Amino acid sequence: MFNFPDADAQNSPDDQSANLSGRVILHAALDLQRLVSVLAQRHLLQRKAMPGYPAAAPTWRLLLAIEEQAFADPGFQARYPDAVRRGFARLADSRFAGSDIDAQVDWQRDDDPLPAVYAIMRALVQQQAAMTADMES
Repeated sequence: MFNFPDADAQNSPDDQSANLSGRVILHAALDLQRLVSVLAQRHLLQRKAMPGYPAAAPTWRLLLAIEEQAFADPGFQARYPDAVRRGFARLADSRFAGSDIDAQVDWQRDDDPLPAVYAIMRALVQQQAAMTADMES
């Protein structure tokens, strides 16, 4: 999820600036998670299933749109330095989507590092599937 070359060094208790950087990265990650969750809910609620029909699965195009909106958020950009924002692995910079961005997302990928939005969305989809399964049983 992160492309920070010295992420392990940022946890050194002896270096106050490294701890500050680590906290900034953690806050940015939590903020990004919140943004992606809000955007995903907005997009997925628009695509809500009709009774008797399953909801359409997220596509690579949807994930790319959510990523673009999350990273373009003015508040997110203002709160974190460019170096922190660039440290996140991006779906747009990866080959995850392939050539067919309208295909359903393959949630089985485990590349390292996972693009941040992919990892967050996968957790949300898995959580939603678990809740749906609990309601049906």
